Amino acid sequence: MLDETLPVTLQYQLRSRLMDKIEQKYWPPGSQIASERELCEAYGVSRMTVREVLRALVQEGVLVRRQGSGTYVALPKFEHELTSSYSLSQELEREGLESRFEVLDFRHVTAPDAVQEVFGLAAGDPVCMIIRLRYIGDERFAWERSYTPCELLEGSDVEALQREGLYPTMYRISGLIAETADVETEAVNCPAEIAPQLGIRKQTAVLHLTRITNAQGRSVEYCESYVRSDKYRYKYKQVLRKKAFRERDALQLDGI
Repeated sequence: MLDETLPVTLQYQLRSRLMDKIEQKYWPPGSQIASERELCEAYGVSRMTVREVLRALVQEGVLVRRQGSGTYVALPKFEHELTSSYSLSQELEREGLESRFEVLDFRHVTAPDAVQEVFGLAAGDPVCMIIRLRYIGDERFAWERSYTPCELLEGSDVEALQREGLYPTMYRISGLIAETADVETEAVNCPAEIAPQLGIRKQTAVLHLTRITNAQGRSVEYCESYVRSDKYRYKYKQVLRKKAFRERDALQLDGI
């Protein structure tokens, strides 16, 4: 219960209590908090007080509302920096979150013009195309489409990519490990066909990343990603692998 005799408002007290629960991970990122009714009963305050506090925390980006579902703790906004030791998966683990990919499509296609140029292919040559969704917790985070020379994924299938990831599968088949990545990024409106897959509205602003990954002097992946800009900040690119950079670290850098 809150104390009406204190020289601070009930709203301030309630906000402090809720922030303590969030900061102490009683409600971890991505989890649903108590309902308005439960908060009213737990702290002995009116529904108006609860709603005002929740509205303020939503405006601050601490909480998010989901229509018909409830109020959730917002995921942190991740800053991605490609360094010789950076792994987004490891960063998420430190936050107590899980990251995973869902493979939506995997097939041979005729290489688009930009991909032909990157891989040095002739017109009509095939490449492997992989389309994936990346999740952080239960939230969709990024949509990506990768192209890779067919020989680097020879004999692979959706199940292997889903189980192992792209870079580990490529390493198992070809022995190549990602070493450098050249990335270009720009703010765009999300394409109409991709927005529903990311769970956002059409024309929502997102980050569009184009990445060319290299290994042992050759390009091994051309990838374009659409990343929810409310969850992501891109910083800069750098060499992914140095002398002290172990193979295990390189394989964890599977995509963004």
